[in-house]
Amino acid sequence: MLPAIRNNLVATTPWMTPVNRLERLFDRFFDDSFFQFGLTPDWGAGVPVSLWQDDDYVYVEAELPGLTDQDVDVTVHNGMLFIRGERKPEEGRQYLYNGRTWGRFERVITLPEAVDADNVQAELTNGILRVALPRSPETKPKKITLKTS
Repeated sequence: MLPAIRNNLVATTPWMTPVNRLERLFDRFFDDSFFQFGLTPDWGAGVPVSLWQDDDYVYVEAELPGLTDQDVDVTVHNGMLFIRGERKPEEGRQYLYNGRTWGRFERVITLPEAVDADNVQAELTNGILRVALPRSPETKPKKITLKTS
């Protein structure tokens, strides 16, 4: 017997408006249509990302569970950070149900300011990609000494 997995297409919770319900139906329709024709939707937009900065760096963290450094490519070009990769299904499995997404992905992040691309550091640990992008010297805040008269 196959496991029972339900997808509540139209939630009836009080906070769900008719517009929310319609939006969910459209999302579900188009997601199913991709898979019906053998296409996989771009799940790069679904890669959770955090972006913050301090005086010296711009930081990016992305959640990439189950991926290794061989599966991910990080590039900085023209003020943008590109995170690309591919999630592959395990070979030899006969799934009863598979709600996971497989295939290539790309997440493009426009950086808030210029960075020193030659000194970017990236690390993938326990499914979390951490990228430290050093700010260009021209963009760092400069303290101005005041003269008194």
